[in-house]
Amino acid sequence: MPRRRLRETALRTARSFCSLAFLAGLVACGASEPPLPVPVTPGALSPAPPRAAKKSKPEQPAIAKTDAITIEALLDVHRASSAVAIGRDRFLFLSDAPGTAQIHVGTLGAEPPPAAVKLTSFVDRVGVMRVAPNAAGAIFLKDVGGDENYQLHWLDITADNKPDATRALTNLPKVRHSLPAFNEDGGKFAFTSNARNGKDMDVYIEAPNTKAEEFAKKPFVELTGSNSVADFAGDQLLVIEAHSNVNQDLWIIDAKKGTKKLLTKHKGDEHWSSARFTQDRKAILALTDRGREFISLVSLDIATGKVTPILAIDHDVDALAVRSANKAGPLTKGSDTAVITTNVDGIDKVSILTIDDKRKLGSQKQTALEGVVTSIDIAPSGDVAFVGIERATMPAEIFRLDLTTGKSERATFSHHAGIDSSKLVEPEILSFKSFDGKTVSLFYFQQKPAASEKRPVVVMVHGGPESQAQPYFNPVTQYLVQAGYAVAAPNVRGSTGYGKTFAHLDDKDKREDSVRDLSEVGKFLAKRPDVDPARIALYGGSYGGYMVLAGLTLYPDQWAAGVDIVGIANFRTFLEQTAPYRRANRESEYGSLAKDGALLDKISPIHKLDRIKVPLMVIHGVRDPRVPIGEARQVAEGLQKRGLPVELLTFEDEGHGLAKRPNKLKAYPAIVKFLDSHVKHKGDPTAP
Repeated sequence: MPRRRLRETALRTARSFCSLAFLAGLVACGASEPPLPVPVTPGALSPAPPRAAKKSKPEQPAIAKTDAITIEALLDVHRASSAVAIGRDRFLFLSDAPGTAQIHVGTLGAEPPPAAVKLTSFVDRVGVMRVAPNAAGAIFLKDVGGDENYQLHWLDITADNKPDATRALTNLPKVRHSLPAFNEDGGKFAFTSNARNGKDMDVYIEAPNTKAEEFAKKPFVELTGSNSVADFAGDQLLVIEAHSNVNQDLWIIDAKKGTKKLLTKHKGDEHWSSARFTQDRKAILALTDRGREFISLVSLDIATGKVTPILAIDHDVDALAVRSANKAGPLTKGSDTAVITTNVDGIDKVSILTIDDKRKLGSQKQTALEGVVTSIDIAPSGDVAFVGIERATMPAEIFRLDLTTGKSERATFSHHAGIDSSKLVEPEILSFKSFDGKTVSLFYFQQKPAASEKRPVVVMVHGGPESQAQPYFNPVTQYLVQAGYAVAAPNVRGSTGYGKTFAHLDDKDKREDSVRDLSEVGKFLAKRPDVDPARIALYGGSYGGYMVLAGLTLYPDQWAAGVDIVGIANFRTFLEQTAPYRRANRESEYGSLAKDGALLDKISPIHKLDRIKVPLMVIHGVRDPRVPIGEARQVAEGLQKRGLPVELLTFEDEGHGLAKRPNKLKAYPAIVKFLDSHVKHKGDPTAP
């Protein structure tokens, strides 16, 4: 085979605030909703607001139907996510309308409701945020170029929505900070940072008005490993220590003395998340899989360590927001109200719970909100919550949920690029038995084919691996379906959402069993009468990128092409070069450099590149702290030396995925062109 010239294109973004972006997450594996008052209605991309709302929204263009949906139009669809409540009628949220995710403020209650106002104008994306209990301001995270070295910033919350009222609390470009937890009056907050050694996340306690030169000069408590502050009540901090993505511990730290107490001593892997103090501070409400296959809602008695189930079902409880009752809320004094999501076959269903002062379930009300939930925050009043949600045919929006009635109303109305929502596709859920009898499910997207039509298929593999393919709005998926492809998003072994046992079936020396599942996905699809077995491609990001490379090397005759986005090629160099604060976490999943070198080499696709028989496209951010850029370059250079077809596309101002719309407008059309050339038109001499 003739030697091919390696094509690497390094793209630098034009830093324009007026450019538009769609923040399509690569991992979540990715993240809509319906009209008011009761969601969720398929086939309604931009449901009309109520009549009063129609009078406003000058920034919301009319939804004009078009005959064809372009990838550029789909990338022009905006998202609203990560809402946090200021009050029952006012909230902060992230919108990617400016080109990267920026903070906006939304207001309800007026008729017509005023348009959302942009409060930040950074070149780089803004991350998650938390509002101070006194509503004087909020703290948010921001990194540079996707490096994930998040800095703390303060945003003044003003009555007149003053824009750009921000100041940096930290300015340590090589240091990573976590989102803080405020105490009850907002006068102090606690967070973690790896400033001491670049690896261990220590606890700091500061005040919003601390002078910059005095801020976070010394840790309050030095810790080891990956830690974050979940709650701050009285003189107690609640800290979550993450040993891996599926194994955590809860600690209480005395906010005056610095002493600490482990609450969750255990052996093996045990999930703990979404932890909060109860109103009386005698217990913790949290999500855990202790003693169960699925994650449940429990209370943990601080004095005795006893764990008592509150809600335990045969599905994961994926998200939890808690607010103690007060006079404005629907509960009696001493109780707690909670909003949860339950994960049923990858669909998040939102419910409202009451938890009495004996920490028992008082009531449960399922709402009409379902899809892929991106955030939940209960307002200080305790009677409403702001919920971020999306689905395959509905980009992410924010809804306000009444916790007394269970009814919801849409709170944001993002720009949807004039797309005819009737052309978008909801998936069906398919399943089959894999090589050892385990059930593997997948989301399958397709337009109705003609009677004898056989379609090309793109198999999109999620990242993680401790994650799940869910039916969120993905512009690439919807475009490919419009262009005549089918898209399959499988949940092979190692995925979450199907029980603890299933999630561990790919650990360490069982890694390639998940790749065998991927091969079985290909065989299952190839048997369908509407699929062309010769035109099935692999596409994946992060760990999904590894799965693409592993699929192409272990089962080279099954696939027509591959697209690897920020994927792992060499587990040894990946673990050596990933950010130090991540290494122990990832070694727990893949194997350690010190003990498992032979295994790491065995499962690394880099050592099997000569088996690849089809074209490969590789996309990577130069600033990626998780999977360093060297992984992409090893693959591209290795294939180029062997004379195998490969395209490498890199982005100087991106990290683990693409956050900026100009970069997406370079990458995703290039992916479509690549797939059309090597998959859709494979074997067609008349193709362009």
